[in-house]
Amino acid sequence: MFSKSFSLLALLGLLQSNLLSASNEVLYNSCRFCHGEKGEVTYLGKVEPIKRLDKTALATLLQSYKKGEIDQIGLGKLMQAQIANFSDADIEQLSAYIASF
Repeated sequence: MFSKSFSLLALLGLLQSNLLSASNEVLYNSCRFCHGEKGEVTYLGKVEPIKRLDKTALATLLQSYKKGEIDQIGLGKLMQAQIANFSDADIEQLSAYIASF
């Protein structure tokens, strides 16, 4: 019985890991057009690649955009619209995902 329970727990852990990866991709999907597949693009020749930022810097930046507190190179409203429906947890998860590139 122990081995069946252990196998079920291992399978559930694997499924949870796969679901987390899928949601990372979903969260990053709206970023991809401007920032590239792995955050490597220098957008409009002005915005440095986001993959250079750490998780904390990314989360702070995204929270500031969401609140309308910043408008770097005139893209504040665009960024605010992109993350308007992201929860704080989504922003933390997305920041960790981008920092992993």
